[in-house]
Amino acid sequence: MLVNWLSAVTLLALSAALRLDNVESIRKQMAPRAAIPQGSIMDDVFPALTIQEKDWVLGGLNKLNKLNGTSCEKCHYKMKLAKKMIDEKPEMTHLTSVMLYEYCLSQNKNSDKACQFVDFFITTSTQDSQVPDSLALSQGWTESETSVDFFDNDFINLVKNMNMSSNMTLNYYCYYKGKYCPLPKTPDVSKIFDMESMWPKKTEAQMSEPVYNSSRELFNVLHVSDFHNQLRYEVGSEANCSQGLCCLPESFNTDLMPASYNFTSVYTKAGASSNMSLSFYPDAHYLENDTFVPGKSANLPLYRGWNWAQTPATTFGHYKCDPPETLMNNSLANIGQAAVEKAFEFSLFTGDIVDHDVLHCDANTTKYAEVRSYNIMKHYLKGIPVFPTLGNHDTFPYGQLAPEKVNNVTFNNSVYHWNDELMADLWTTNGWLDSSMKESIVKHYSAFSVTTKRGLKVISLNSNCYYQKNLYAYIDVENQPDIFGQWDFLIKELVESESKGQRVWILAHIPAGDYDTLPIQSNIFAKIVERFSPYTIANIFYGHTHRDQFKVLFDEKLKAPINMAWISQAITPLNANPSWKYYEVEDGSFNIINAFNYYTPLNETWVNGPQEPQWQFEYSPRAVYDPQGQWPKNAALNATFWNKFVLQKLANTSNVDFNQKYTNYLFRNTPYVPKCKNGTNITDGCYSDNYCYNAAFRVDEMNGCGSS
Repeated sequence: MLVNWLSAVTLLALSAALRLDNVESIRKQMAPRAAIPQGSIMDDVFPALTIQEKDWVLGGLNKLNKLNGTSCEKCHYKMKLAKKMIDEKPEMTHLTSVMLYEYCLSQNKNSDKACQFVDFFITTSTQDSQVPDSLALSQGWTESETSVDFFDNDFINLVKNMNMSSNMTLNYYCYYKGKYCPLPKTPDVSKIFDMESMWPKKTEAQMSEPVYNSSRELFNVLHVSDFHNQLRYEVGSEANCSQGLCCLPESFNTDLMPASYNFTSVYTKAGASSNMSLSFYPDAHYLENDTFVPGKSANLPLYRGWNWAQTPATTFGHYKCDPPETLMNNSLANIGQAAVEKAFEFSLFTGDIVDHDVLHCDANTTKYAEVRSYNIMKHYLKGIPVFPTLGNHDTFPYGQLAPEKVNNVTFNNSVYHWNDELMADLWTTNGWLDSSMKESIVKHYSAFSVTTKRGLKVISLNSNCYYQKNLYAYIDVENQPDIFGQWDFLIKELVESESKGQRVWILAHIPAGDYDTLPIQSNIFAKIVERFSPYTIANIFYGHTHRDQFKVLFDEKLKAPINMAWISQAITPLNANPSWKYYEVEDGSFNIINAFNYYTPLNETWVNGPQEPQWQFEYSPRAVYDPQGQWPKNAALNATFWNKFVLQKLANTSNVDFNQKYTNYLFRNTPYVPKCKNGTNITDGCYSDNYCYNAAFRVDEMNGCGSS
């Protein structure tokens, strides 16, 4: 059943429906949702149920609302009750989300916002969406309406398969889905996942990098991330909205602009002069020959006035929006030009094709965005191989990835893994990966390993396996820490490479030490990296944060830096200027000798009429962090470099200037870069963003970091 997001029946209608069905006596026993009817996405759903279905739902709500105890105990009980009710009446399974969503509303003053993305009770339905082939999508696409499925979704699958006897599993779920329980202490992962038996003992020779016999010449590698192609971007819509992602047709700011307001004041505060040429070109596009065609200017203030929006969306985008295709094309055109000059041998793409407009994203939308965006990437990068990874937005439903098997029962692959099949098709038909890899790509949830012409192995992982918003990651946290088999896949690849002295790069979308990563999974990955460093693992690459960052892994015993990860800035302008980078890489060792960052000041496009964004060089780490040249010229920008020249300075809370410089690069010099100065010290926010984030390779390290 599909429910239109915009439809809303008041709670008065719901109450009437309940009375007509003679369940008022049950309703009186449960706490009402809210004293004042406010309307909810649920309002069309409940009245349409049969009397038997309503009785089942209200009976469960009655038990939930009578429960006394801590919020943690209530959360445990909620999950166990849902499982018990499903087991007792399997024919009512489809009503589980209805019951628990109503319960969530009763606990949150009838607020849909508080319930939609916490427990993930509702998602658009994989099974209710038609998924045409890529040829049909490439020839045309009809934008779908928002759909919500209460009756067949990932949350129900979690309830049916979750290990309810594991307190640790329930505690993790109840912490990340509402902070109902305290975050459990991370167990010793070696005791719940026997990694040591999966690899040979480390030899003395493997305590350092191999001896390299090649020429050690330098070559260049591109790194791009987080496109977030915003398909429904609309020129003239509200770019400073109150609802999350902006620049959508329905975006609005809850603050009404007075008659005297003039939106150009925003441009002035962002640094524009009084000589402005407004950029409202709704038909702007790029031709096959890469020529930009602005089309006709829309003189929106002429008939809308100067106060119709707090900040109207312009041709190339804004900082609370994902990029329109004009910006995505412009970015890749700029990268394509650099590819010719710099001779990139290959490119890393660390995920997120699909935009943040989650409520309007069904299977068709996901597939269309992926097919279209990868084709655009191929067009501009010509014959350069691209080694991609899936982002959390590149799965459907959002962030959800089901294991192939649960309790030895195989899931329906056509329902849950069609996107893996699509990626296998796209990545091989684009010529980036060999067609013989298709079966392996699908088997490993779009993960793969490939060896470049120089002998470097690149391993791409699917970070949704450890994403804390993926419900399937909570099936059995304690007893099945590798339910997707991803760590088994990674370890086998690393053991093979280690045996022949082959260097490896690892890429994934979400950093394993990010807030969005489950702690047990974070610690498992850190153990793996520690075991295979520095002999085998040369570099690690991520995206996801939209920021230009890094992470340093320290040996747990010696407290010395042993490896690090590069986190790429993004093409999307959401919170920062669009940006990309490339690496100068040493052949043989495959160490990174330098990196070069480029960006475009998006705010300048608001007032430059029909002109395209202007891209410029931003910085290289060697030049800005080691201006005196203390670090040897041919030495890698490894964990020791980042710890010595960056991390230790960020740890100094009185070093305001250095922290501000780092923050400027973090946001690529937008007009809205946070100010770090707080008297003679830096703000807590800067300390957390700058030092804590980069020093934490494990989630536990970040959770335990603070300036006090």
